[in-house]
This record gives sequence, structure tokens and C-alpha cells, in this order.
Amino acid sequence: MCAKAKLDKEAKAAAKAAAKEAKAAKAKAKPKKRQSSPNEYNFFVLHGEKLIVAAGVVLFGAFVGMGGGLEKFTLTADQINSSSKKAEETIANSKVTPQEFDESVVVYPYDQYADLIKTAVKVNAYETPVRWEQSLFPDKNKRPDVTPLPLENLRAQACVGAIMYNEITANGNANAAGGGMMAGGAGGGMMAGGAGGMGMTGSGKTEGRHWITVTGSIPIRKQSSIYGDLFSGAQYVDDVRDMPRYVYYELERGEVGKGGAVNWQKVDVIKAMKKENNRWAGMGSDQVGYNYMPPTVPGFPPMAMNCPPMLSKPFGEEIANLPNIPLNSSEQIAMQEEEIKEWNQLQDEMNQFDETSLLERDPFADAGRMGGTGLGSGMMGGMDSSSSMGGGSGMTAGGGMNNGGNADWMINQDAVNRSRMRVQAAVAVDYYLFRYFDFDVEPGKTYQYRVKLILANPNYGVKEEFVEDPTTVTKRYIETEFSKASNPVALGADSRVFAQTVEAATRPGQEPRITLSSVYFDADSASESIVQNLSMKRGQVANFYKQTHTPVQVSGGMSSDMFGMQGAGGKGGNASKSVDHVSDITVVDALGGVKTNSEGLNSPGKIMILEPNGILQVRELKEDARELSRYDGSSNQFGMGVGGGSMM
Repeated sequence: MCAKAKLDKEAKAAAKAAAKEAKAAKAKAKPKKRQSSPNEYNFFVLHGEKLIVAAGVVLFGAFVGMGGGLEKFTLTADQINSSSKKAEETIANSKVTPQEFDESVVVYPYDQYADLIKTAVKVNAYETPVRWEQSLFPDKNKRPDVTPLPLENLRAQACVGAIMYNEITANGNANAAGGGMMAGGAGGGMMAGGAGGMGMTGSGKTEGRHWITVTGSIPIRKQSSIYGDLFSGAQYVDDVRDMPRYVYYELERGEVGKGGAVNWQKVDVIKAMKKENNRWAGMGSDQVGYNYMPPTVPGFPPMAMNCPPMLSKPFGEEIANLPNIPLNSSEQIAMQEEEIKEWNQLQDEMNQFDETSLLERDPFADAGRMGGTGLGSGMMGGMDSSSSMGGGSGMTAGGGMNNGGNADWMINQDAVNRSRMRVQAAVAVDYYLFRYFDFDVEPGKTYQYRVKLILANPNYGVKEEFVEDPTTVTKRYIETEFSKASNPVALGADSRVFAQTVEAATRPGQEPRITLSSVYFDADSASESIVQNLSMKRGQVANFYKQTHTPVQVSGGMSSDMFGMQGAGGKGGNASKSVDHVSDITVVDALGGVKTNSEGLNSPGKIMILEPNGILQVRELKEDARELSRYDGSSNQFGMGVGGGSMM
């Protein structure tokens, strides 16, 4: 009983457990109820794609239906090809660019850019000019070509004076017993010791002449600096070739015509120099310092032409080139006159010059010595210079020229050596003087000038392996461009006016007080006279009639009576007479003369004048005062006269 009950109890428990397990399994197998979203049953969301496709189909059908009513395309294939070819030809032949429609549109040459792909990149374009590690001994370069600098500050000034000439005999030779030029010859002379000065004879005469002095500044310092930059690092260097060597020049004279047109003509410089120089009875005193004179290359004429032998007055600022090249002071002139005594050369050196063959010479044939200052006879002087700065390293009496049998005319070697040492101490200069005296001019004409400098080619005669351009080693010379044209200048009348004083007006409407000085040149007697304190008004012509002509002895000048020379008018040609000072210059206006402070100092005076050739010119009192001092005896700032200076 007990056992049966126990079995029943266990059976019930097992059945109960089985029912519990079956219930759990059923609950586990039943799916969970999903959560619904607000758009779960939105029609357009669920079927939007279908609606879009349907709309596209309807629209396509509508377009097809509309196209059915259009005109049919009737062009044939040949017509289409023909029209296409015409369009291509029109496009190809059209020159219309986008800029014609829109200037802001930039058209790039893409075809050219594309061609650059075919060429290699140049590496040197990206190299730095300075090495990061400098070599102790830099690489040497080949000698490049040189482009020389042109002449600067070209000026022209009309001049008058009494020139001393040798008397020409019937056979055409100058009657100058023993050479006529320098005192070292049998002709005697002015200077003590016979080592310099001028050879004078009683048969000489003076002539009143008009001429134009042309001056300019040769930029020697700048040119030397360029040579130094180009050749200092070259494989081949040469002390002579690596400094500027001026050998010659080409000068053109232009006659100014109507409307300002200029008819340029080349001047035969050698022929003109011979024409005058061979007739001069010596040479004039050059009051420009030696160190400003370009060294003369042996066998060539000087770049600064010698001054003619002028009586009655010394030369003034017209033979220099202010502000670059000044005149010497009185002390410098006196020293220079002493040095002239140490020279002796011959007048006929000019006869060996021939312009047709001049530039066929070797500019370095006599590189050991250079002619120099032009202080020798007529054409060639004697400054020896291997240094372009400061006028050179010395002087040679022979000036690098030979006479007849190729003999150097060096009379006193000791004097030459002493002169060389003095010049070596000269201060370096920025400019050399260019100068030319033009006697082949006519009154009533207006002239202008321009100059081309000719230098020895520094690469001439150098081996081809040392130069960048091997073709240049056979080229003897290099040329500059022509300089800027000079100022217009005319000989004008025999009377020249100078501003003397200007006093400002003291009340409105009043004329300024102007006084002028007039210097009259009498060509017949080769003498000059001065009239001062001539009162003028604006608009008045500076012509003064029936003035007494009493020849003046200009300050520092010498008289022909000192040498027994005849004036152009013969003996007695310097007697007083009545002359007309006719300049035809009109005084246009005046400025200055106003007191600037309580000490009575006045502002600088100036006058404006109209020359007969129509050129307006402004003259300053302080500048004209220097010229007037040569006539009124107020100053001897221009030195000792001509030739060898004063009598010793």
C-alpha cells in the first residue's frame, strides 16, 4: 500500500513537470508582436519609385506624340557633308580672336608651351650665382667683348682771336729758319735754355680768325671700371690691353637748316688739322691740367687737339669742359709753363698722318710707351701712360712719334724722367678731355657736332683660345655710339655782348636796370676793344655805333710787338679808330639783383638774350665776369699767355 502510493505520487510529479516543460516550450516558439511605425502604411512611401517610373513613361509618350507633327528632316548625307566642310573652312580662315569680344580674355600659346616638352631643361638657369663653398683660386673666364661708353657733355662755342702764322714763301714752305716750331731748333725762341717754347722768326704774321671750339668729356674712370670687371678674372690678362686705349675719333658736323633739320657730314679731321697746324707759328698755352689729357697712342693724333698760338689773350673756359674738366689755377699754370721748357718736338710730325690708312695700324705696336698730353709740337705731345687713371705714368718728349728716319726726338732724357715722376703723382680724374678746333666754318650758318670715339680692341692679337668670340681677335678697333648732338652754335657778328650788372626794379611796373659790355673784334688788325656800362632795356637790340676802338692788351696775353710780328693790318694796325659794335642780339629779360639780407648781398643776376639765329640763351653775371676779366685787366686768372708763357 505504501509502495503503490509512493509510485502514484512520483507519477503525478513527473506529469506535472512534463506539463510545465511543454508550456515553456510553447511560449518560446510563439513569435513576438512587431512594433509598427507611423509611415508603415503610407502609400506614396511604399510605392514612390513605381509612381516616378510611371510618370516618366507617360511624359515620354507625350513627347513622341508631339514630335509626330513636326516637319521632317529632308537634308541628304551629301548636303550634310558639304555644309560641314564649309563650316570647317570658315572656322579655319577666321582671324577673329577672343580679344575682339572681350579684352580681359587672355589667350595663352599652349602650342608653344607644348613644344617646350621637346627641349631639355637648362640647368644653369636654376644655378645660384655664388657658390656655397668658394674656391680658393676662382675659375678664370674667357675674355668677353667690350661695348665702350660714348662721349659725354659735348659742347661747341664760337671763338675769335689773333692767330700767329708762319710767313709762306713763294715755294710754299714756312719761312721759319730752323724749324719754326720749338726753341730747340735754329730758329731761336722765347725760352731760356732752348729746351722748350716756340720758335719765332721776324717773318711771321698774325691773322684775325673765327672758329668753333668743340669739347667733350671722355668717361675714363667708368670705362676703366668696366674693363676691370670684364678682364680681372680672365684666363689671359695684359697690362696694356686691359686698360682703355683711345686712338682716334670720328667727328660729324651738321649744318642746321630751316625747321631745325640737320645735314650731317663727316669731317676729314686729319686733313683739317694739317691745314691749320702746319701754318701755326708754334702752339698756344694749354691751361688744362696734364692729368686730364688722354694719353696719345703712338702713330695717332691726340684726342685733345693742341691750342693754336693766339696773341693778345690766353684761352679761357672754352678749351676745357666744365664742370667735368676745369681750367688750372694760376699756380698750376705757372708750374705747367715751367714744364713746357723741358720739351722739344718738330712741327712736321703731322705730315706722317694719313686718315685713309690710319685705322690700318696696329694699336698695340708700340705698347711700351704712350704719347700724351698733346704738349709737343702741333699735333703730338708726350705723356707716357700705361695707367688710364690720372693721366698716366709719365711723359716722353718724343710723344711716341717718329720723324723721317724713325728716330725719336727726345732731346733731354733727364728732363723727361723728372717730368714723368711729377705726373705720376697726379690725382686720378674721372674724365679725359676731348677737344677739336674747327676753322672750316662760315659766318651766318648754325652748326651742331657729334663724335664717335674709337678705341683699340682689347682682344686684338689675343689667341683665340682665350676669348669668347674668336672672330674678334682680328678686329683692331671698337667704336662707341655717336654722342648726343652738341648745342647749336653760330659764328655770329664781330661784336659779342656780356652781362655786366642787373639791378631789380624798385617798384611795380618799373624796368630792371641792365648794363652790358661789348667786345668788338677787328679782323683786319686782329685786335679787340671793349666798351662797358652800356645801359639796356628789355626788348632792345645790343647794337652800339661809332665806338672808339682802342685795342686792349688782354690780361695774361702777349703782344705781337714783343716778337716784331706783323698784325694782319700791318704796322700801325692797332691805332684807335671808330667802329660799330653790331651784335644783333636782343635783350629779352633780366632776373636777379634783389637784396637777400641786411649785409647787402644780392641774388645772382641773369639775362635772357635772343641770338640772330633764333636761339634763346641765358647768361649769368658770374660766368660772364670771368670772361670780361680777360679784357678789363681785373684778373690774371687765366695764366701766362701762349706758347711758352711769359718772357723768362
